[in-house]
Amino acid sequence: MSATTLRAEAPVEDAIPAGASMLHELWRRPTGVAGLMIIVALLVVFVAAPFIAPYDQAAQDVSRRLEAPSRDHLLGTDHLGRDVLSRLLLGTRIALGTAFPAISAALVGGLILGLLAGYVGGWVDNVLLVVLDTIQAFPTVILILALLALLGPSLRNMVLVIAVTRIPGYARIVRAQVLALKNDLFIEVERSLGAGALRILLVHVVPNILAPLVILLAMDLPGAVTTEAGLSFLGLGVKPPTPSWGVILSDGFAKIRNSPWPVVWASLALMVTTLGFTLFGEAMRDILDPRLAGTRRG
Repeated sequence: MSATTLRAEAPVEDAIPAGASMLHELWRRPTGVAGLMIIVALLVVFVAAPFIAPYDQAAQDVSRRLEAPSRDHLLGTDHLGRDVLSRLLLGTRIALGTAFPAISAALVGGLILGLLAGYVGGWVDNVLLVVLDTIQAFPTVILILALLALLGPSLRNMVLVIAVTRIPGYARIVRAQVLALKNDLFIEVERSLGAGALRILLVHVVPNILAPLVILLAMDLPGAVTTEAGLSFLGLGVKPPTPSWGVILSDGFAKIRNSPWPVVWASLALMVTTLGFTLFGEAMRDILDPRLAGTRRG
């Protein structure tokens, strides 16, 4: 058997379905399609929010404070007379602008650490496992609050803290996948042909471990959104008058007896966002995980 034939046996083709096949499989899952539609709508709002918001999110009209939904203010006004719809639309930029960088940074950091731990092994693996175990030993909320207390509340620090707390999950998945792959036949053939460790990792290992990472990414994004909202609600995230959903919730709870609408709409935005990413993540899990393929269609 030639080296060329052995190279072709690398299971990259089966790791992630082709684009057309993946879309076809996704289309057969109504919940996945619903999740994708919600995500697309959120991304449109993320880009177009400054242009489609009917009012300036910081414009105050105290004479119309705590109004119910009306023709002028479709979702009502808050305790300072600001338009709730405009603030929710701009809040989408804070939510996704925090979640995407934080989870992307966690993915990259976990990928690097997991590749080092799994492929190099030895004392490097032991040291990294101790570090990852130490991070995971702390309750996530307590760790986030402690780090923000040290770094100070800001959007940048919030992204950093969320990323740090999510890195161990990605690193452990990558490590396990690398340990399962690094002694496979096609990897041994690459080594015998003189391929270096970097080429083996980037060309052969990484493409074959992307599927579980994509699934975890989709499932982690709603968690990052709710974490940002929770921190902003506690005053440890973005500061008023920045229109974070957590800030809207915090302001709304202070006046909930006078008007429940800000709390209702902000909670609904969080619920829909979480639902969209969760449905999409579950559909991607069914498609990309060969053990689940075909078991939950429709």
